[in-house]
Amino acid sequence: MPYAAAAGAVIGAWLLVGVPLAVVALLVAACLWRPGPLLVLLAAAALAGFFGSRALEGLADPPSGPVEGWVTLLDDPRPLGTRGVRVTVRYGQARVEARAHGAVAARLDDLLAGERVHVSGTARPAESDWLRWRHVAATLNVAAVGDRAEAAPLAAFTNRVRRLLDSGARSLSDDSRAMFTGMVYGDDRHQSPRLYDDFRAAGLGHLLVVSGQNVAFVLALASPLLARSRPGVRLLVLLMLLAVFAVLTRFEPSVLRAVTMAGVAVISAALGRPETGRRTLAWAVAAVVVADPFLVRVLAFQLSVCATCGLLWITPALSEKLRGPRPLRLAIATTAGAQLAVMPLLVAVFGAVPVASLPANVLAGPATAPVMMWGLTGGLGAGAVGGPVAWLIHRPTAALLWWVRSVAAAAAAAPPAMIGVAAAAAVGVGVALVLASRWGDLRRFARSVGTVGGAWAGVSERSDAGPSLARSVGTVGGARAGVPERSNAGPSLARPLGIVGGTVVAAVLLYSVASSASVAPGWSHAEGARLLRHGDSLAVVLEDSVRPRDLLQALRLAGVRRVDVVVASRGGASDAHAVLALRDRYPAAVVLAPPMHRVPTARTVQAGSTVMLGDLALEIVGDGPRIDVAIPTSGL
Repeated sequence: MPYAAAAGAVIGAWLLVGVPLAVVALLVAACLWRPGPLLVLLAAAALAGFFGSRALEGLADPPSGPVEGWVTLLDDPRPLGTRGVRVTVRYGQARVEARAHGAVAARLDDLLAGERVHVSGTARPAESDWLRWRHVAATLNVAAVGDRAEAAPLAAFTNRVRRLLDSGARSLSDDSRAMFTGMVYGDDRHQSPRLYDDFRAAGLGHLLVVSGQNVAFVLALASPLLARSRPGVRLLVLLMLLAVFAVLTRFEPSVLRAVTMAGVAVISAALGRPETGRRTLAWAVAAVVVADPFLVRVLAFQLSVCATCGLLWITPALSEKLRGPRPLRLAIATTAGAQLAVMPLLVAVFGAVPVASLPANVLAGPATAPVMMWGLTGGLGAGAVGGPVAWLIHRPTAALLWWVRSVAAAAAAAPPAMIGVAAAAAVGVGVALVLASRWGDLRRFARSVGTVGGAWAGVSERSDAGPSLARSVGTVGGARAGVPERSNAGPSLARPLGIVGGTVVAAVLLYSVASSASVAPGWSHAEGARLLRHGDSLAVVLEDSVRPRDLLQALRLAGVRRVDVVVASRGGASDAHAVLALRDRYPAAVVLAPPMHRVPTARTVQAGSTVMLGDLALEIVGDGPRIDVAIPTSGL
């Protein structure tokens, strides 16, 4: 039933076929009267299609032209460019992305979700699918910001909690504070470009945003306090706690999935019918997708579901095949299961995934749970008392964050080994062989089937429903258990399959490391820049406006490990932000900029001057306000 419900909801949400309300009601009533897998699938598909088509109708008439009135913030303002912010707001019945720059942006920047503000500006219909699948109907260029108003009680409470946690974390360094706010309650707005790229290089980007594991830690903190409570009280408190945490983390897609899973689990346990993890995931996917059919097209939700599938299906099998101490086996199997499940999706979207993600997650994983759990307990105390006491409370936090940060930095400094489409397919084949070897020992497998069949027979024969079927299953299981005893072919398959699969995976990983990119001598290109390598020295010439995090990623993937000279060709605000990110990663780089530049720490150079790149003299050339470098003929 749950798998049929999840499949139906996903199909209906993807197709978005409008179904009449009468048909939906009829299918739901029939499903409640006599449920069956096919009927459940059709009912879930009809519900998702109905709500999805209604959501599309809500986007059909977006606000347009001059706008003035009160708006309610639906999330927290995020940076936009060098001096702007963007935030999703509700204006009337429509969702709108408000954008502001300069002094107007400063008046929006300190607001939080749920708070209300009076704005005026110009709206136009949204054009991108990225906004559309987030229910955003229009964009609003804000010209003025007026009065403010408090949020509703629940949102106001969660905002106070966020501000309290942030206040207590001010004793941490900038990067540690950004990691803390991202890992504890999902505020990733203040991450530096280098921090963001280091975590991407290590495959640890999911740690910088709130995820499903945060929900597990919240429940782990609450469970001991509710151990002696009545079942009804415990259920009510847990559901309320999940709702508050969802509001606190701004209803992130991964949190919605995890909160719904937790809700299904606690409700089923309270009813005396606990569900398995796999069935719980299926019910949660069905419920979330029916409630918001657009989520099936949101990458964060897709990754969350895939990672959870990997934990539930792949991790148990890997943990049985691996050898070594149990804690290490579980850590590797857990990380590998989630990474393998999301790998096809990441490769399809981004083209490649870093090889470093598996060891980095194994090394950093043990430190993340204490950060999240201590952040929600000791972090609140640090925010309440402040001062030296807050600094003392967060010393364990600082040490744990330093370790996670060091793992990410080490991965970013390593050769940029990536797994592309072909390598990912080979890894999938290798892992499939390893998992197949788990069932290669047919004798053990058959005995398991026989045991399960016998147990099923024993259980079913205690009821009046279908004893003959139960006895048949037990008989079949026993027969399968007996067949391999007469054959020696089965057991010999297990070990070779595992060896071949492990060899394939190891060969792919070694090849990816050996073939990692490096900068070729002479001129080459990266996103927004040109690279000039001479011997062991390298110069970066900034050309186009580019996001600093994208520039760092492009240089890292190109194999840049050292930068000696940075030429800020235009010297404007875009170059200034790029240079700050480059100096953060390559502190020894010398920065050159044209006269009247706005680049901090840069040396002003004129056309006709020279600069040394190793033993090569580069000539500064320029036309107007821009500068460039050229290799003199004698240097070729």
